[in-house]
Amino acid sequence: MSQPNDYDLPDGGQRPEPGEFPASPAYGENPELPARADDVFSARHSPVAEAPASDERPHPDTDPGRFGVYSNFSGNLVLGEINGVKVVNEVQAALEHLKADDAYLRLTSRLFAPPEGFDAAYAKWRDGARLLTIARPPGTGRTVIAHAMLAKLREESQQQVKVGALHFGGGETFQVDRLPAKHRHWAYVVEVPPDEEGFQLRSRVFRMTLTELAPELDRRESWLIFLISPEQWAACVDEDVKYMEADIGIAAPADIVRKALEVQEPDLDVARWLAATPIERMLAGQPPAEVLEIVELMRSAHRAKPDQLAVLQEGDKDSDYADLSDGGDRLFARRVKTVVEARRNWRKPLLEWHRKRDRTSVQRSFLLAAAALPGAPGSYVYALASKLEGSLSGKKQPDLAALDAPGIIELVDAVEADLADNDTVVFRRDGWDDAALHYFWTDRPFSRPAFLDWLADAPSGKQDKTFDSVSEEQLEELAARIARFAVHWAARQERPEPLAKLAGSWRGSDLWPVFVRTLDEAATQSSTHRYIHTMLLNWAKRKDLALGRAVAEVCGLEFGRRHTGKALRRLKHVAAVADEEIEKAVERSVITLWDDDSVRKTLFETVIAWCENADTVAVAYRAFSALAAKADEDEGAPTLLRRGGDVGFTPSSDGLIAGWTVLLSPQPSKEAEAVVHATVNQWLDVAVGRPDLRDEVLGLLRRAVDHPEQPGVVSPRERLRHYVFTWYEAGDSAETVDRERIYLHLTKLFDGDFARRLRGGADSADGTDHAA
Repeated sequence: MSQPNDYDLPDGGQRPEPGEFPASPAYGENPELPARADDVFSARHSPVAEAPASDERPHPDTDPGRFGVYSNFSGNLVLGEINGVKVVNEVQAALEHLKADDAYLRLTSRLFAPPEGFDAAYAKWRDGARLLTIARPPGTGRTVIAHAMLAKLREESQQQVKVGALHFGGGETFQVDRLPAKHRHWAYVVEVPPDEEGFQLRSRVFRMTLTELAPELDRRESWLIFLISPEQWAACVDEDVKYMEADIGIAAPADIVRKALEVQEPDLDVARWLAATPIERMLAGQPPAEVLEIVELMRSAHRAKPDQLAVLQEGDKDSDYADLSDGGDRLFARRVKTVVEARRNWRKPLLEWHRKRDRTSVQRSFLLAAAALPGAPGSYVYALASKLEGSLSGKKQPDLAALDAPGIIELVDAVEADLADNDTVVFRRDGWDDAALHYFWTDRPFSRPAFLDWLADAPSGKQDKTFDSVSEEQLEELAARIARFAVHWAARQERPEPLAKLAGSWRGSDLWPVFVRTLDEAATQSSTHRYIHTMLLNWAKRKDLALGRAVAEVCGLEFGRRHTGKALRRLKHVAAVADEEIEKAVERSVITLWDDDSVRKTLFETVIAWCENADTVAVAYRAFSALAAKADEDEGAPTLLRRGGDVGFTPSSDGLIAGWTVLLSPQPSKEAEAVVHATVNQWLDVAVGRPDLRDEVLGLLRRAVDHPEQPGVVSPRERLRHYVFTWYEAGDSAETVDRERIYLHLTKLFDGDFARRLRGGADSADGTDHAA
């Protein structure tokens, strides 16, 4: 089967967005996604169950489908939108804006199968420990354990305790001040980000923070749970904090299955399924994340029609299936075999399908096209399969317009699929599409480049007469579907080639925004984010313009807002790539990251390091100019000039001078000069309106231009003198006196510094004692 999906919250445990709800917290690690984690990006299932329409609004306590616990099969896909996800989007997100939805919490309680030690750990946390760490790897149930504790605490408090999630932040530890200042009677879950290049949890500092957090939580009558890897906890733990660790075992797979199916599939004979030897063998030793996969396969097989099930050949000597079919119930044996084959990626049945004597290349191409375009209309698949056949064979495309050529209906039946009522291609077998792609990739290594070229070109609209009636909106939907497939494939198979191909082919086209949005979604979804984060880091290190631009743009979107520390580490690599589009994207990302107080110090130091490196001056100009112009909404002053006891990070004078030195250096365009001019005006306005900041502003500007001049180039000093003069002239009568005083004093300071330099004297003063 495929690599295990990760079902934990994104690192930091921050709130999920609408549409990221739990499938089945009883047996999985995914409190954010529909029934199968990969349903968001692919259609793995047969058309067996249909989620309710979005206007039906079932009650969450009686119908778990409202929270996405319905199986979302390929038949539910209409131009890339999954009905189950649409339903989920109608409800409040489970942990949005910190506060969890009570319906989600009730559902968690109903589906949760408590592992050994859960009740004791919960009692310790509830009755005095206040701070608990769950030290276990992702995919082993840690998130749902934490959410079950939140749900139980809220229920026992009769809804007096509020519960939700907090983001770890961009720093190297979780400071006490990350607890919301006015919160009392709250319980939180926080996930510690995994260690990676540039980030390693500081064990001593984090341990000290834990000892500070515990009494603060007690004072607030609040609780907190940290989700942390065993390796990180081992590096932190000592006798002072050892008592905080929860001693909780792993839930038995059979218990997880029973509890989940009681709610999700009450008419399924769970005992009979669990007694089946192939199922018992398959579940043995599986972590909750893998049990989730098996449960969904069981549900799918239970609801499947006979023609959607695996075949039991007459005279089959497999004793497991012979025992199951005793008494003539071969149908149940086929259901069990379907689960087993789906779990094995249908490798043997696919081999048999390919080896049939009358199998044609056109049919194989149609299977591959339909598998790569889940939920696409049959006409899309038909036309693009023809194009794929030509690409893979190197020959002219088959003339599918001729009546003696196979038609859509014939080809759909040949690949063991059906046409749904909306003419989309729906595979009969659970996971047949994903298995077919995996089979092709393994079986035809020489065909991979041609396949990726075809995939990237599919939504380009170059299909001539076949696609005359296709609108731009339909092509965009097709692009989004292909991008989701590429994400699914990359995360599931840990192969980035399809995504890298799309990045290179779609860069600069109308499809680029679709690609970036999909990549950002993948970087924030729990089923895909861990691999995508690693991939983004690898992309950031490569000097590839398309990949670098993708990284820079994603860092300015939801990925950057949720994972500020990770985004900053990736931007450090991308900043060295000389490309205007990358520079603009880095600028936008810097503003996004600045909103996280915990990352400001590191972010500012990074931008200043760019300012001091000749290879990154271009991106430094954009980044520092964006920060210099960013103003507080309440005070109107630039955030770089915020001062006071509750401000947190305060930029150093040397750093500000380095940034202003870059801004006041010769700029490559009139547009860039206009930006600098406007920023100078903004800071000079602060010098007029904030006497407490006047000396600092004027001193910074003065020192930023106090450098030797270059022959034949307008000096930064003269450029700043020009900006100050035009600012002085543009003032209204009420400010004339103040503006003139500042202009005259700065001019005098400039001239004095220049004169000292000509005389070969000592460096000029810092300017604060000369400022107006």
